[in-house]
Amino acid sequence: MASSQKAARVGEETRVDKVNAELVTLTYGTIVAQLCTDYEYDYAQVNQQLDKMGYNIGMRLIEDFLAKSNTGRCGNFRDTAEMISKAGFTNAFLHLPG
Repeated sequence: MASSQKAARVGEETRVDKVNAELVTLTYGTIVAQLCTDYEYDYAQVNQQLDKMGYNIGMRLIEDFLAKSNTGRCGNFRDTAEMISKAGFTNAFLHLPG
């Protein structure tokens, strides 16, 4: 089976748990407020920390997705991006409201 077909099948099987948008907003706001306090309102440092956190969260999400999808190892960035776009985004668009 081709990797793109396998990714599409995996995306259909993956169940996405929905999180309340207000909870995410409040949590993010609390994190930003705490970083502002910790870095004494040095917004360049706060943005740098938020960037690091976002990068690390993204890496963990990708690793978790690839581990659960049983698609095998991706050889390069292009393989990884293709796998995510075929399975991850297809699944995300199926759950859009409206």
